[in-house]
Amino acid sequence: APPTHVPTLRRSCTYTMAPEAPKGMVADLPVQKKKGAKNAVASDAASIPNWPPEALREQGNELFRKGDYGAAAARYAEALKVKTDDAVTLANRAECYLRVRQFHLALVDSDASLAADPNHTKALYKRAMALNGLGRYPDAIKTIKALLEKEPEDPAAANALAECELLQSQAFAGDFHMPALLFGRLATSFRRCADYVGPVKIAEGMKFGRGVVTTRAMRAGELICVASPLAVAPLTSGAEAALMGGLVGAASRNPQDLAVILALPSSDADNKAPAPDMSTFRKHLSKGDEALPELPPQEVFARRAANVVKTSAIRNANSVGIYPLPSFFNHSCAPNACKVMIGHTMFIRAARDLGANEEVFVKYFDVTMPKPERASVAKRWGFDCACPRCGLEAVGEDKALEAAEKASKAAKAARDAAVAEFNANKKKGGDKDGEKAAAKAAADSLSAEDTSSVAVLIAQLRAKAKVLHGDISREMAEYKRTKGKSAAPDPNHLVELTVWFESKMDALGLSETQKSWARTSVIQVYSNVQLCLNAAGQLEARAEMLTKVAATLRDTDPCSYDHVKQTAIKVIHQRVAAGGAGKEKIIAAAEAEAAAVHALRYGCGGGDDEDDKELMAEMIKFTGHAVEEGAQEFCEA
Repeated sequence: APPTHVPTLRRSCTYTMAPEAPKGMVADLPVQKKKGAKNAVASDAASIPNWPPEALREQGNELFRKGDYGAAAARYAEALKVKTDDAVTLANRAECYLRVRQFHLALVDSDASLAADPNHTKALYKRAMALNGLGRYPDAIKTIKALLEKEPEDPAAANALAECELLQSQAFAGDFHMPALLFGRLATSFRRCADYVGPVKIAEGMKFGRGVVTTRAMRAGELICVASPLAVAPLTSGAEAALMGGLVGAASRNPQDLAVILALPSSDADNKAPAPDMSTFRKHLSKGDEALPELPPQEVFARRAANVVKTSAIRNANSVGIYPLPSFFNHSCAPNACKVMIGHTMFIRAARDLGANEEVFVKYFDVTMPKPERASVAKRWGFDCACPRCGLEAVGEDKALEAAEKASKAAKAARDAAVAEFNANKKKGGDKDGEKAAAKAAADSLSAEDTSSVAVLIAQLRAKAKVLHGDISREMAEYKRTKGKSAAPDPNHLVELTVWFESKMDALGLSETQKSWARTSVIQVYSNVQLCLNAAGQLEARAEMLTKVAATLRDTDPCSYDHVKQTAIKVIHQRVAAGGAGKEKIIAAAEAEAAAVHALRYGCGGGDDEDDKELMAEMIKFTGHAVEEGAQEFCEA
């Protein structure tokens, strides 16, 4: 076993022992072989002759060179049974632990190596890397500086110091160099960036149980938290099992991660449990002397991991992951915070100004749907949304559902009649499947209802728009196929629908925010209007519609990727369409609007200097390309 005494070196750099490895589920290191490596030598102690420790260490070195870190660590362990205070062997085993990210074990061995030989500079470096991996950046920096006093020309130590100082600045101050992160111009040895927890806490007694609230007022765009996943998997059929395996691995590698996993929500009942201490999510404040949990029995932890995956997994564009603090954010269909993925790292920022003690909400899914569809998705997530926007659309919902059921029966009757007529007459161009007749009958039925609530109004507009949808879709497809040589869809019918919708919202006495919420539930109709206006060459009218859509998203889903894209579309449009003496002013206004939203979402590029302007132009360009190519956000993995 490693010696328990610890020396004090220069600069008051004191080495303290890390916690022992968790026992139970995954006690052995995984075998990680390099490509082309031959079968590793068996590490079973029974197969090892009574060799001297130097020979055992050399065998471990050979296994390490082949990439079999588990077998190498086992061979070093055999050598340490013969000579427990061999500084070189302890440092070598520490390197094995570093390679498989068991940083707490690497810290134990590097400390033991330094206890045996305080001048072993390689052990100093490994200690620093272990502390770096554990997120204990101040201790890592102190260790590297002690190393540089001994080896001032060591380039690896100099690079490690720069990395740890960068990560410390991120973890303590939220000082992330966003341009480098966004465009992949920053590389670090263990992680892309540090976790960060801003001025927030987990509070009890919120509307939905526990939730995340601010501890002071926050400005729009201010960073709330940054989180790397404890486990992440691609969106495939095996994602759930992969996440469970990832949690098992994380818990086995690091007792701090085990403490986080045990604190994560794993059932609805957890919403009534006491809020975990925020120090659980601030690893950079650790001194290494905290009381950490032991790994539960395999079956117990497996059930816990499965429940955490079902309750806390967060879905992204191409992946799903377990993110510690973000797991505690509640959903709203009109969120006040936005999420950005840079690779697999999650950044959450305030999407609008927040007051002290205000709950922070994110969206779990697309919120540009009417309430019935949002409620269906929420149910699959295991909750019923009761946000203010859902509350607005809940008024008169029963009547809207009854009217929709009545309209559905009318549509079926009309469809059957139309199909029967077509089969009888076989008229070319007739309503073969009866969809036109069904859509018109449903719209007529719903239009007969009194527009007494937002729920009924939204149902009516959607039914009216469906009547036009088929013809407009066919005309637009033909227009694109012929590259503008055929007639563009007439936008006037859709424009009239939106004018009618706006007048009905006024009649209901909705506030501007409530209008935006209702408009978001039928945002596709407004988006189709601007597409038809563009095809018809009505560019000024299209600019007005783009402005309305962007303003709607600003009120409902601020700083979301949809909001950012809408402002980029407007920039692209104005650069092509604006003319006359005020052209430059019009373009500048569109660019300024897009720049403001991009700066809030991405946390950079909002200044007036040339570098910021160049950066912002690049971000808007990337967003524009994504819009034109139907691609995902440029920074997401």
